[in-house]
Order: sequence, then structure tokens, then C-alpha cells
Amino acid sequence: MNTRDLSKFGYREMDMAGDLLKKYSNGKYTDWEGENNLSDGVAVEFNPNSGNVFLVDEDLNVAMENDNGKLEMFLNCPNCGAEGFASEDASLKPILKGRNCKNCKETK
Repeated sequence: MNTRDLSKFGYREMDMAGDLLKKYSNGKYTDWEGENNLSDGVAVEFNPNSGNVFLVDEDLNVAMENDNGKLEMFLNCPNCGAEGFASEDASLKPILKGRNCKNCKETK
């Protein structure tokens, strides 16, 4: 289960949270098309099972640091469950517009 309780974060996770917040506050956060898709209620969460630290909003949109060190939306297809970053998997790009991933769209 994810936590927002900073007392549950280790040194590594606190450092990651700090990096995420710096990027978010400095405007170094964009989705694949250069838009900030986080809405109200942004918080830092830590998943102790995966070790991931990320930003989440009240609509459960998630932003994480991608492999290039950029803060980006972590996408999940509501139909098939495919997940990842649009910059690393272009088939996920339609999710940014509220649609299913390209693979699901093409199979319909």
C-alpha cells in the first residue's frame, strides 16, 4: 500500500521526493506534448513494494521520473492495463487525451 507519510520514507526515497518536487516547482514537468496533466491535490507518494516515489493528484494521475531523468506522466490504459511513459512507448500517447492506448484502439 502506498504512503504519503514521510516518516515511512527512507533516505533514498526522501532524496527522490526532493528531486521530484524541485522538478515540479521549477516547471521541469511535462507530458509527452509539453502539458502538465496533474490537477489539484498534488502529493508525494511512496510505494514500499516497488520502491517507486511519485507525484499523484486527487484524480489519481501519476507523474514519475522517466529513464531520462525528466518528470513525466506515468500512463495506464484503462482497457488492457498497459502502462509506462509515452516518451518510451508511443502507443500510450492516446491515454493523455483520455482514450485507450493505440494497441487497444487498433484492435477494435
